[in-house]
Amino acid sequence: MSLKGSQKRSTDIIVVGAGLAGSTAAAVLGQQGWRVLLVDPRPSCPPVFKAEKIEPEQAASLRKFGLLSHIAPQAVRIREVRTYYNGRLFRTTAIEQYGLYYCDMVNAMRAHLPASVEFKLGRVVQIVNSPELQRVKLDRDEECTCRLVVLASGLSAEIQSSLRLRRTIIQKNQSVAIAFTIARRDGLPFLFDAVTYYPTSCADSLDYLTLFPIGQTMRANLFAFRNATDPWVRQFTSEPGQMLERCLPKLSRTIGEYRVASKVESSRIDLYRTEGDPPPGVVLIGDASQNVCPSTAMGLSKVFTDVDVLCSECIPLWFGSPGMDSDKVMSFCNHPRKRATDVKALQNALYRRHTSTLRSLRWRVHRLRLHLSMQFRRPNRGANLPQTARKRLFGDD
Repeated sequence: MSLKGSQKRSTDIIVVGAGLAGSTAAAVLGQQGWRVLLVDPRPSCPPVFKAEKIEPEQAASLRKFGLLSHIAPQAVRIREVRTYYNGRLFRTTAIEQYGLYYCDMVNAMRAHLPASVEFKLGRVVQIVNSPELQRVKLDRDEECTCRLVVLASGLSAEIQSSLRLRRTIIQKNQSVAIAFTIARRDGLPFLFDAVTYYPTSCADSLDYLTLFPIGQTMRANLFAFRNATDPWVRQFTSEPGQMLERCLPKLSRTIGEYRVASKVESSRIDLYRTEGDPPPGVVLIGDASQNVCPSTAMGLSKVFTDVDVLCSECIPLWFGSPGMDSDKVMSFCNHPRKRATDVKALQNALYRRHTSTLRSLRWRVHRLRLHLSMQFRRPNRGANLPQTARKRLFGDD
């Protein structure tokens, strides 16, 4: 397909979407010397409630990519997490985490793109793909060609649909993520780095509350397995202090008297994956491929695994021979490390939902065992509790 009168340019790889997945992929590919065009309709990432904490394995991935040093100045380093159940401390974990807003993470990544990466402000309106050459049509009548398109367009499904790919819902209304900041009523700093607090009952369908620093504030993320239109969510948004006291009545005993110090943000999560025959010349990464429930803390793990597998293992091999057919794209989709991360993220999401919501005898017994383990466990004994419990229930390796 050719566009008469259009502006044309050619490059090695076009990355569509400059969120975290796209910006990270562009940065890694640029370091490898590929000519990359990174396309996004926004000049910078706006404030948006998404991933707000970097977990240890995610920090390790960023360090491997040579990118952690770009992000760390924007973040608060977390060195210890205290975990509570029913107002009782049962684990203290030395850890490497970082708290920062998603937009700051993305904008720091964009600000340090290598010289071989060109950022293009624009919106992709069409991709005409083939086993040899990909034509990407932008708004303002501009056409770009490349050997490979990396689709990192997040939740948007318009382009996938045009490539005969379909988005399949795995679990509708999987969860609602709720975010706000808190402050001590006496104005003093909190006496902890970070806290994870588990509820004592499944009556409110809560998973857990996590508290961690961002900037000069203490950020709270609460994960609930509810419909976004549930009256409970509306009530929490309008009366967060009262609802926290009702759902987690002993929280103030563990962290001190507090108040909610910001408006409440929320995000609805439907679990989905993109399915269909892999289109030649186009590969999907991050949320464009499959999303993750934030309660699993695996969202960035999936993004960085996709980037590492694609950029470090697949693309150097693909570009070593002519063409960019479906078999090459399929090798990324079927890569063992990518598949293992996708499966683990989905299984963990469904497990966490079932543990907090299902009322069958099997799950009631399982919850009782979990709660007894947390209630009577000596601090710092054992590995990560949810993973250990999951192995006992399902026998996973």
